[in-house]
Amino acid sequence: MVRKKGSLLLMLCASLLLTSSCDGRQPISPESSKKQAQVLSLAERQQVAEKLHPDMVRAQNRFGLRLHEELAKTAKPGGNTLLSPYSIFTALALAYQGSGGNTAEEMARMLGIETIGKEQANASVRTLYTLLGDAGSGVRLNSANSVWYSRGMEIKDSFILTAKDSYHADVQAVDFTEKGTVKKINDWVSRHTRGKIPGVLDQAPTPDTLAILLNTVYFNGAWQSPFDPKDTQDGKFTLGDQTTKQVPMMRRSGMFEYKQTPEAQAIRLPYGDGRLNMLIVLPAGGHSLADVMNTIRKAPSIWQARFDHASGEIRLPRFKAESSLELREALIALGMKQAFDPAAADFTAMSGAKPLFVSSVLHKMVLDVNEEGTEAAAVTEMAMAGSAPPAGRFEMNVDHPFFFCIEDGQTGLWLFMGTVENPA
Repeated sequence: MVRKKGSLLLMLCASLLLTSSCDGRQPISPESSKKQAQVLSLAERQQVAEKLHPDMVRAQNRFGLRLHEELAKTAKPGGNTLLSPYSIFTALALAYQGSGGNTAEEMARMLGIETIGKEQANASVRTLYTLLGDAGSGVRLNSANSVWYSRGMEIKDSFILTAKDSYHADVQAVDFTEKGTVKKINDWVSRHTRGKIPGVLDQAPTPDTLAILLNTVYFNGAWQSPFDPKDTQDGKFTLGDQTTKQVPMMRRSGMFEYKQTPEAQAIRLPYGDGRLNMLIVLPAGGHSLADVMNTIRKAPSIWQARFDHASGEIRLPRFKAESSLELREALIALGMKQAFDPAAADFTAMSGAKPLFVSSVLHKMVLDVNEEGTEAAAVTEMAMAGSAPPAGRFEMNVDHPFFFCIEDGQTGLWLFMGTVENPA
């Protein structure tokens, strides 16, 4: 008797709303954000953060940079490459919990958690969920997971318990052949991204789909110091091929965390009460975005360290961007091979169904940046030794391709990252 192959589909949606006005909503007030999660004091938050395995954040950030590098190799010339390392890592970590043998070893190495182990990884996921759920006033940050499996499929109680306990996942048995299942899954995505990503499925999954793992991340906040729309003026943005586009450029002056090296300028823009922030790294004259990305990949800790404060002016494009990516080939290139191989994949810690393998990994992200902004980060430490503070007042004109990331100031976790080559 020939048994039908069973495929596992991972879908990842990251909605990063860097404006609170584009959808008609009012800016988030401190009162409204406090209703979303328990508010922790800085001391309480530090106690929770101390439970986080020290290698977990480092692994996620490095994984994000490696994945971005692979995706950039096949990206359309001049296109933007956007992703949420946190979203992708979390969904893969959940799948890793269901893996065994060489499949588990490959996934652990690719994620950079081979020395951490499944239990420590689960504990760190729970800790991050608590910390990110308390993003501070003026900020809304929500992450959600779900497991959808075919009715009649044997799914192990231990995996369901882990999914619910460590990943706070919704677990549902469904019939993937029913017309209403696609709508149900897409509605779940839309609800958890506040409608910014209306869905991930254009049609019913393939007949051999036995399970779908979903992760969504939604962020909406307000700049700690908003840009004044009156100061926004059209300006030239020079693309990688040296052609130019007219884009609306926002402008703001003040005191910022700022760093300058021969290769680049870097700045942090805080949001809300300062627990999250946007880091922007702009290549200096004579250096390409590829040069700067190589520098960041080789020594990410330089850019994760706190910068000195300096007085200056920032000019930043107002723009919207989105990406829809199939991550299969990039993940294989990073070393996750057996999970995609029907003949070799081992997901026996999830189910006794054989063969069970990952068929595809889909990732969608929406980015929207304007004057009212969204996000926040703590500024507590000194700049890293060896980085000379800028002399006098600086000017940073983000008028050519740049790297950005959205980070949690306390843990250093990069929730979202990307390279923007064409804001138009």
